[in-house]
Amino acid sequence: MAAGIGFRTIGYRRHSPEEAISRIGLIGYDGVEVCLEHPGLEPERIDEARCESLARFAADSGTQIATVSYHGDRDPLELRWERALRAVELTPAFGCDTLIVNSPRPGPDAPSDLAEQFSRQLALQLERAEQLGVKLALEPEPGLLVDGNAEMIELLERMGSPTLGVNLDVGHAALTETDVPAAIRQLGDHIFGAHIEDIPAGEHRHLVPGSGDLDLRSIVRALDAVGMDGWMTVDLFDIAEAPDEAARASLQAMRHLTEPS
Repeated sequence: MAAGIGFRTIGYRRHSPEEAISRIGLIGYDGVEVCLEHPGLEPERIDEARCESLARFAADSGTQIATVSYHGDRDPLELRWERALRAVELTPAFGCDTLIVNSPRPGPDAPSDLAEQFSRQLALQLERAEQLGVKLALEPEPGLLVDGNAEMIELLERMGSPTLGVNLDVGHAALTETDVPAAIRQLGDHIFGAHIEDIPAGEHRHLVPGSGDLDLRSIVRALDAVGMDGWMTVDLFDIAEAPDEAARASLQAMRHLTEPS
């Protein structure tokens, strides 16, 4: 059974981190995912004391920091590697044990040794994560080096670290796999947590759960069947105009999806 239902702070990027956490807590979420792309929370701009302060603020707001994430999609590679390692070091100060990361995007403008750089840097992150008791949950995403199940499974086998697992974004999986529940069964206990959203068929656009074309009930059942005991976190980012409305609708949908059938 999942640890709880969370919501990512990046949907509230026009608000301060405290206001984002407060609003998410007031709506009724069990936890929040603190995104280190949130303005003011870039890894080099905060220290452990700031993280601990946010954890206390979350508790006072009736919720908790469930996970931390750093997706360096817009960062130059050198900065990305520095921020990712610093994110590992900051995660325990937030009072949680899971950091969600992703892989860089290959392409004509990427360096020829991108895959080798990524492997080296991931090994450094895993070494530090093992020292600190942090679980590193890598999120496959269409178009990135780790695109879907095939690349993820190869990476798990190659790195050989129990500290490395998967953050399964169900919309991403729907775009890269032919059968999402089967993909979940294939990953099994490597799944540390899940990002939940709906999408239109064949389109990489995150929607409030229940407003797209995914069979989310079968997906949630598959996560439960493999014993996924991490967080199910709603992942919406194009909601800055009305984040509370999207968060409320998503929580209602998630409660319906996770209620016993």
